[in-house]
Amino acid sequence: MESLRAALCATLLALVALSAKSAHWVCAVSNRGTQLVCSAQPGASDAAPSASPAATTAVVNGTRFPLDPERTYTVEMWSTPTDADFVFHLARATICYRSPQCHVTLAPGPWLTAAGRR
Repeated sequence: MESLRAALCATLLALVALSAKSAHWVCAVSNRGTQLVCSAQPGASDAAPSASPAATTAVVNGTRFPLDPERTYTVEMWSTPTDADFVFHLARATICYRSPQCHVTLAPGPWLTAAGRR
């Protein structure tokens, strides 16, 4: 898990911020290939701190969207990925559900590299 976190940190530092008012999440497939691990890019939320949290756009099973950028989220997958496009759409749908200005980037890794070669 530490190697995954190190890879995420390196990827986060390499990415360029899209916009001061957008949320940008970076997701990577876990070492076992059974989870997506997603963290917000540092400084991804509004550049100027606001007095109130972002307005809730949806609530699903008690989870409020947009998600808290201070947390790391995991998304369970039923099997190892075989289609990188599907993994991207899963990450986008799960992390950005009905959240405007939300973006997801997939970090490269052995599962997505292997999936892209098939």
